[in-house]
Amino acid sequence: MFQPISLRKTLFVVALALFAQAVAAQPVISQGETALPENLLQSPRRAVHTFLHWQQEGHRRPDLVIQTFKLSDKPRDKKVERARQLRRVLDARGLLVDYDQVPGDPAWTDSLSGQHQYILFDALPEVYLVRHEGEWLFSQATIEQIPEIYGDTFSFMVEAVVDNLPDALRGEWMGLQVWQYLAIFLWLLTGFVLRKVFEYFFENYGRGLVSSSTTQWDDRLLHETEKPVSFLFMMGFYWATFTNLMLSVTVNYYLALALEVAFSASFVWLFYNLSNVFSEYLMKMTSRTESKLDDQLVPLLRKTLKVFVLVIGIIFILQNHGINVASLLAGLGLGGLAIALAARETLANFFGSITIFTDKPFQVGDWIVTDKVEGTVEEVGFRSTRIRTFYNSLVSVPNSKLADSAIDNMGLREYRRLRTVLNLTYDTTADQMEAFTEGIRELVRGNEHIRQDFFEVHFSEYGPHSLDVMVYIFFDVPDWSTELRERHRFLLNIKALAEDVGVEFAFPTRTLHMESLPPESGLPSPETSSPGKMDK
Repeated sequence: MFQPISLRKTLFVVALALFAQAVAAQPVISQGETALPENLLQSPRRAVHTFLHWQQEGHRRPDLVIQTFKLSDKPRDKKVERARQLRRVLDARGLLVDYDQVPGDPAWTDSLSGQHQYILFDALPEVYLVRHEGEWLFSQATIEQIPEIYGDTFSFMVEAVVDNLPDALRGEWMGLQVWQYLAIFLWLLTGFVLRKVFEYFFENYGRGLVSSSTTQWDDRLLHETEKPVSFLFMMGFYWATFTNLMLSVTVNYYLALALEVAFSASFVWLFYNLSNVFSEYLMKMTSRTESKLDDQLVPLLRKTLKVFVLVIGIIFILQNHGINVASLLAGLGLGGLAIALAARETLANFFGSITIFTDKPFQVGDWIVTDKVEGTVEEVGFRSTRIRTFYNSLVSVPNSKLADSAIDNMGLREYRRLRTVLNLTYDTTADQMEAFTEGIRELVRGNEHIRQDFFEVHFSEYGPHSLDVMVYIFFDVPDWSTELRERHRFLLNIKALAEDVGVEFAFPTRTLHMESLPPESGLPSPETSSPGKMDK
């Protein structure tokens, strides 16, 4: 007899049927195989993520990692080992993956080769992915070169020591193992010691080589390059060995960046010091010439060369670290107007220095007189000109003001003038006056330091207390000291000539004549009055 089925039993049968259908729909996985997540290798970004993510602590899935090594026919253990080696190479070299920079397009094509391949890092072009049957995988060439790349990254001695370390040195503190702290200390100490050893041999053996030469430029060159070259040697050691510390990829990324900047900066330091050697060489060469223009140019050239080395060095460092210098300069150009307005005085001084250099109103060593400063020019810079005054102070005058002011260049005088008036007494006779003036002319003609084609010696006028003789001559001397010496000798000869001729020099005098007063004035006359007496 038929019995109706209850509602509960009906629901149970339906649920059982749905479960059986779901189980039947699942793929049959043989023993040793692993179900792969969907889209595991569909793009370079997914392939790189698969390779790195499933090797992280807490996410280790070697069976998923080696899926990126499908192009290799190596055994499974070999694939796992090479995947581990490649990851350690990337970590040790500080090659940090930015997933946003890895293309996510499954059909991505390299713009240079035109092929479906992607190089992970420009610094390691041997490691790249290729597209094969719709999946992105490490190329077979990459897989074959992993042991060689690994050997270039780590020293086999360091790896052997690390593999046999006791457990006590493998304990972690602040993210680093104990042996890594010891290794960092020894690493820094070794680099410092090697630098000192290098400096010792560089200085001793280098000085032995340059001491035998007759020139002094090799001594100067050795002195200027000793420090930067030894620093470059130390940075080269650190750069070549830092991967053996086996630090995390993030630490190694910043450590590699710092070492690369220091390594490049050492070259900038070296060329900066070489500019000093080059400038001193030019100074030595220009000192042999008669012109002072090149002496004035060398200080400007030295400063320009140093600024050029620093600017080019900074641009080189920035460019090597992925910073687009062209766009950076373009961005700075937007604020150029504001900077120019803020630095208008600096720009005015700079153009003032160009004006001074092109117009050449004075040279280094000239004695000049400006509105408020008088002295000898010591140096002409980009911003100011330094003048040594005659009381030995140093005055810096902005070039913009100096270029706009009147400059009396005493150093460019062809001759140095002497104009004086000799005052003879009124008892000098005409013959004495003629002999005295002619004697002065003979003194002028016999002095090789006085201009011969133009001079004036004449009895010029009757003064209030003297007979005046004007002497107007020009000294042909190179500097002020020689001028003073020759002036002293010439005036002393005039003194001796006056004694020989018998003339005397007049003193400023004044004669006071008083007439006698008339009697009706009621005042005592000079004859009757005397000091000390008064009328009663």
